[in-house]
Amino acid sequence: MGPPYYEPATRNGPLRSPINAKRGYDYFQAEAVVVQMEIKRWSLVAVVIGMVNVMLLVEGCLEEERIALLQIKTSFYSPNGLSSQYYSWGKDANCCNWEGVYCSVTTGRVVTLDLIIKRLEDWYLNATLFLPFQELNSLDLSGNNILGCVQNEGFEILSKLDNLEDLYLSSNKFNNSILTSLSALSSLKSLFLSGNRLKGSINIEGGEALLELSNLEVLSLGENRFNNSILQSLKKLDALINLKSVVLDGNKIDKFMFAKDSRGFPNLSSLYLYNMTTNGRSIPFSLLQSLAKFANLRTLVLGWNHFDGTILAQGD
Repeated sequence: MGPPYYEPATRNGPLRSPINAKRGYDYFQAEAVVVQMEIKRWSLVAVVIGMVNVMLLVEGCLEEERIALLQIKTSFYSPNGLSSQYYSWGKDANCCNWEGVYCSVTTGRVVTLDLIIKRLEDWYLNATLFLPFQELNSLDLSGNNILGCVQNEGFEILSKLDNLEDLYLSSNKFNNSILTSLSALSSLKSLFLSGNRLKGSINIEGGEALLELSNLEVLSLGENRFNNSILQSLKKLDALINLKSVVLDGNKIDKFMFAKDSRGFPNLSSLYLYNMTTNGRSIPFSLLQSLAKFANLRTLVLGWNHFDGTILAQGD
């Protein structure tokens, strides 16, 4: 007697006969066909998803963003004419090709808006127009003669845009009241407010709200109407420990220095004090001395100011 024989098992039991063997073969063949069908089905799903993504990129940004851009065009309309930037808006289905509009190459969503319309008359902005752009990283509204924002529709609304890092508001007509609405934009890394109507001290009329911008790295306040009381403001602003660049050009401050008890800006690497002096007065030597606390300062601009021989001699 030979060794015991064990028949191979199948889903239908052991292969006890040619019929059972045929059944087992048919079962495994059917299983293989099902697996192949599943593979093909998921492959088809992947292809469809890929085609949708390609279509999104071909057509441009999302439809909701395309509609929002056309609403911006309507809202920014000026009876004295509209910047040539907007003439083509709406003619091309791919709104990512519209002038001043830049989209992500991976998601097709708008990430940058450069909206420089150079409107001639004063007007008020409705900031809610930008809410559909959920991936917006940079917004440029420079040079548009904006007086402020529509009531209850100011820049604080943009706090819902978690990716917004750069905001350009230079060469408009904002006053100090704009500072309060900006305090909610905690994601900001760069804020440009040069060439507006800010005056007095930053800590007047809600200016201390800038202290809420803990991630701020670049702050431009040049060509405004700040006076000597800005000294106390700067003393408070040094709490913004991430600041790397500060621009105060053209504010015509007669006396200027950084307070002795200031903690300093530990990461400050660039400071712009171009064209600061007025009424024939010179930059005080105390300013040069106070700059010594900025251990990481790499760029210092003091051009177009008045220096006298005494200061230069002391500097030696």
